Amino acid sequence: MCITCATYLKVVSMLTVFRRHLKTCKHSRKGRNYRACLCPISVEGRLEGAMIRRSLDVRSWEAAQKIVRDWEAGGLSKVEIPTVEEAMERFIADLNSRGLSREHVRKAENLRDELVARFRSVRIDNVRADDLGRVKERWKVRPSTAIKRLERLRSFFNFCVDRDWILKNPARALKAPKEIVLVKKPYDVWELEKIDWAVPLFPIKGIYGEENRARIKAFISVLRWTGLRIRDVVTLSRSAVDQRYVTVRTHKNGKHVQLPVHPEMNDALFKLKSGDYFFWSGFGDPRSCVGDWQRTLRRLGEIAGVHVYAHRWRHTFATQLLSKGVPVSEVAAILGNSPRIVEKHYSQWISARQAALEASVKATWV
Repeated sequence: MCITCATYLKVVSMLTVFRRHLKTCKHSRKGRNYRACLCPISVEGRLEGAMIRRSLDVRSWEAAQKIVRDWEAGGLSKVEIPTVEEAMERFIADLNSRGLSREHVRKAENLRDELVARFRSVRIDNVRADDLGRVKERWKVRPSTAIKRLERLRSFFNFCVDRDWILKNPARALKAPKEIVLVKKPYDVWELEKIDWAVPLFPIKGIYGEENRARIKAFISVLRWTGLRIRDVVTLSRSAVDQRYVTVRTHKNGKHVQLPVHPEMNDALFKLKSGDYFFWSGFGDPRSCVGDWQRTLRRLGEIAGVHVYAHRWRHTFATQLLSKGVPVSEVAAILGNSPRIVEKHYSQWISARQAALEASVKATWV
């Protein structure tokens, strides 16, 4: 063979995609180029001067053509489609490299465990919408939780699309469940009075003894006058509070929040005999301490005859601000949220919007 021919064979790539019909396929008589069935797809021809004939491990004609185009453009060695497990590890490594919160990464790890249990050695480009639909059908969670899980699933497959491992996101074909939006109900004045009345009646058993009631009073005071989430209150350190301000970086989204200290809150906090943290020992997992405080609040609610849970004080704080005409953007900054979230949860309490709605209705009276 001459040098010219050898060079030509090394450079030119000629690949042909075809179906290898199964024995049970009713379309086998229609030839190798028939596209409508779901039999496996293979490729044969010359790539970089070498003859190849191999399965592409896909059944989609479009996916097969993309693989071949990538081979012809960059060579076979540059196209490595990972398994679901390998793709999830890359996805989690990307989340960590972006500095996202541990809670965010933990939820992605839960998704990884779920997908790997179902598709451990399956290549990511072989996962179809119907396969993901079967996974979603096994979720026994509330609609709001299912929506969040679906968002994470779509985010993972978007990552795979961006890496050119798949052509399109199969999770986009899944429909989100209908979310039942519950009205965020703040505490009524009489409920707050009942809670205050119940604090001195709380049992003084346990390691804190007589100080137990003072700790509960201080905990409720922080919830009421800052609107912080329970995790941020539980891990509130003494260094974060002075005579004028409480300054924290929220655990959920890492936003910086600085709020003035209410006199009642100041008095209640600095009467506590605690270490570096007001409501947590500083040892162990803070989530365990959060669970302890949630149980304490439930027990307080049983004494008061009121449905008591920590986030209701956040709703109360937000609605009081909005009812007094504080702009949505400022309420969002105070809460450490985005304006979109504030409007979603508390739109019925925005005084300016309510006034505009009333004016629109009255305009029809003329």
